[in-house]
Amino acid sequence: MHICDLTTLYIDGGAGGVNTYLREKARFLAALGGSAAHTVIVPAARTERRRLFGSAVHAIASPRLPGNRQHRLLVNFQAVRDTLRKAAPDVVEVDSSYLLGRVAAEALPGKRTLIAGFHHAHLPFLAARLGGRAGSAIARVSERLAWRYLAHCARPLERTFVPSLEILGALRARGFQGLEHLPLGVNLDLFQPDGHARGHEQTVLYVGRLSEEKDLRILFDAYQLLAPRENGLRLVVVGDGPQRPLAERFARSRGDVALRGLCPYGPELARLYAEADVLAVPGRNETFGLAVLEALASGLPVVAAGRGGPVELITPEVGALARPGDPGDLAAKLARVLGRGWDARGLRMHVERHYSWERTFGALLDGYARAGAHAKPSTKKKRGRPEAIAPDPVATTNVASIDTGGVS
Repeated sequence: MHICDLTTLYIDGGAGGVNTYLREKARFLAALGGSAAHTVIVPAARTERRRLFGSAVHAIASPRLPGNRQHRLLVNFQAVRDTLRKAAPDVVEVDSSYLLGRVAAEALPGKRTLIAGFHHAHLPFLAARLGGRAGSAIARVSERLAWRYLAHCARPLERTFVPSLEILGALRARGFQGLEHLPLGVNLDLFQPDGHARGHEQTVLYVGRLSEEKDLRILFDAYQLLAPRENGLRLVVVGDGPQRPLAERFARSRGDVALRGLCPYGPELARLYAEADVLAVPGRNETFGLAVLEALASGLPVVAAGRGGPVELITPEVGALARPGDPGDLAAKLARVLGRGWDARGLRMHVERHYSWERTFGALLDGYARAGAHAKPSTKKKRGRPEAIAPDPVATTNVASIDTGGVS
């Protein structure tokens, strides 16, 4: 089977959930020992070919997204079509929130190719929010238009994989067909609770993009309320994005806030999780929440907004859910979690039982087969854990380079 991932959500030279997904998928498929070929098509600063474990990455020069210079928009559809025709994959998986499913259908009209989607981003959440005050006329119109656009993008998709049960229900209620629930996973070899002992200070950790939809202002307001109640507390912010100036101003205003900037997916990021005391996820627009799993695998409890993906990931045994958009409740839940003793091994066992990339991608291959892909790789060969992560940003890896690279 030849699988092609086609997405505009990849961040060239940066980090994000889709970067992690592509890296781990390439690592999993490489561990199958050659029974599955893998092509990846992504936007980038310049057109070139790269390697990601055993996968061929086609980077296509793409313009930056206005207002968010980290993201690039894959608009050279002719280059995408040409690459798809040359690759001739059995399966094309696209991000379901963009037009790439339609581009793939145009490029491969006569081939028995399964065109599937993965619902990495839920645009109606963001559209309603950007439309203004919740419940306002503009917000309602924005959300309605986002649903129409999403339906337009979904028409060529024979199957769409959705990581969140809440969002799956919302899509079904709107009449979307061919949906399948597929939670994401975590690298249990990379993220572990026993790498470093925590210090005397208590650390609230944030890991993610520094952008409007992540609700950084709510986190900062909550921390302002929380800090006077807790001695020796500090906030560590890990990430980059268009709201970096906001984070820098907040860090300069306090001596107990550290802005670490972008931290590549790998051992250094795992160390930051292992040294913290709680992960804060304030965003109300999380389609899943990979950082939640990474924290729990590291023995770290989580406090997240009670909306979207985190709702099904977080139970009282591993953290707490706060009222979405409420800094006071977020501060109260953080204080409650910080005041409780946690068994790091117990937190990790929660994800070991239910979430791993091996489980995710094994189920994904089964989903391809059920949706009509006419070939299926043997997943019994080399189904042990894939090789360990070696940090090597794909953004700087040329096709002629040694194949040890990774995304973000």
